[in-house]
Amino acid sequence: MTDRLTQLQLCLDQLIDILFSALSYIDQNHDSVPLNPADPKATDANHNPPTEHEFRSSQQELSTDIILKTRQILTIIDTLPGVGVNKKQQMETIQNLRIELNKTEEEKRQAIMEKENLLDFVNSLIIQVGESIATTR
Repeated sequence: MTDRLTQLQLCLDQLIDILFSALSYIDQNHDSVPLNPADPKATDANHNPPTEHEFRSSQQELSTDIILKTRQILTIIDTLPGVGVNKKQQMETIQNLRIELNKTEEEKRQAIMEKENLLDFVNSLIIQVGESIATTR
């Protein structure tokens, strides 16, 4: 599970990809429309735009994707810590977390010391057993 800021960054990247895809699709598949109604419609033999229904349907799907991704981003933003919390409360939370971190670091140091002591003890036992075996032979 990633943190919320990473999730937010990923969603923003995805939204940019969706927006780019939407603009690219519209640019590549729109039908030409003359600026002046009196001008003839430009045609290109290599360009076969989708039907009006297909084009509208694709636009609807792309806009739905944009809306859903935007809602997901807003939901992540709403769940970020500190939203709706004043500065004093944030500072108290930070201080409490700092105290908790210091306690955890102390527990970690003690666990490492205990591990080192046990490792030294096991090494001395191995040496004693090895010496005992060597003297009995």
